[in-house]
Amino acid sequence: MTYVDGWRGRIGLITIASGSSTEHEFHKYAPVGVGILTTRVILRDMSPEALVDMGPYIDEAASLLAGAEVDVIAFACTAGSLVKGVGYDQEIIERLESRTGLPVTTTSTGVVEALKILNVRKIVVTTPYMSEVNQAEKAFLEGSGFHVLRLRGVESTEPKFVPQIQPEVMYRLTKETFTEDADGIFISCTGLHVDGIIELLEKDLKRPVIASNQATLWSALRRINVHEKIEGLGKLFEYS
Repeated sequence: MTYVDGWRGRIGLITIASGSSTEHEFHKYAPVGVGILTTRVILRDMSPEALVDMGPYIDEAASLLAGAEVDVIAFACTAGSLVKGVGYDQEIIERLESRTGLPVTTTSTGVVEALKILNVRKIVVTTPYMSEVNQAEKAFLEGSGFHVLRLRGVESTEPKFVPQIQPEVMYRLTKETFTEDADGIFISCTGLHVDGIIELLEKDLKRPVIASNQATLWSALRRINVHEKIEGLGKLFEYS
């Protein structure tokens, strides 16, 4: 069946119940003919334990989206797809693909793919997370073959507060964290509204910038063979 609201492809988006950042950016930047269908999962706080506890909700959300006949499922949560270490994103993908019969990606999967295609190995990372989650992210990235030169977080513990962090705060934090040794920059967390600072940071720091929602959208589009340069989302979309 061909759908009017997704005749080039339909992305099934799993996002966090307390946020709207991912959904907003997917609808804002989706290419013509790409439909976005969203369902939400509960995240009680930003602790490692709560991130792991999302598992059953993710499974159910994937089933709901499969019932809506989407073409790909994207689990849009950075920390939630890497908190248990290298391979955790692939574990989620395999579980959801087995459950739904559809291609699946996650935010951390998209980030790794994006850093590799941009030939980035040495990175600086900024996040809204608490220390425990930052350490899990550092371990995941380094286990995936990257050298994390510096990592700084805002130390937020409540998911609902993350979308309230102003883009200017993340811009300043990223600029202060940056070192000339870095090949690239990663701003982590799908809850952040940072799409508007990607190209500004690329211009000011002369390095490619990866952000969680940008990488998730890019990864999902590649899985439905929609290859299109998107204005406003930086160098990554030169590799569509």
